[in-house]
Amino acid sequence: MKKLLLAALVATFTLAGCSTTDLVDERAMVVEGQAVTVKVINIPSLEVEIAPRKAICEMTDSAGMKVEAECLQYRQTYQRNFNTLTGNIQGFTYEPNFRYVLDVRQEAVADTTSGVVKPVWILNKIISKTAE
Repeated sequence: MKKLLLAALVATFTLAGCSTTDLVDERAMVVEGQAVTVKVINIPSLEVEIAPRKAICEMTDSAGMKVEAECLQYRQTYQRNFNTLTGNIQGFTYEPNFRYVLDVRQEAVADTTSGVVKPVWILNKIISKTAE
């Protein structure tokens, strides 16, 4: 019984320690032309439109330096403005000059080394692919 009580006590302190880590779970994005801060959470299904051309964006390389790169442009189907996606969509292969509507899921992944929660998008299915 003492071992069980000790194990429960250790688990409680371990979980309490995990919940108080200072991970940053917010990101900035543009919604209807306004910069807003959004919380990174798990989303099981999200419909997004991928633009037929990539945009020039700024990314951080493995050495921590800012570099210019080409990024996918996306928006939710009811939005007017596109945002740049600085990562990839797992399971999706982009072809230029095609407009896509995708069903993706978002998983919030904690990067404990940087202290940031990052969204990871995973393809559920391709809803449409239209030549431009």
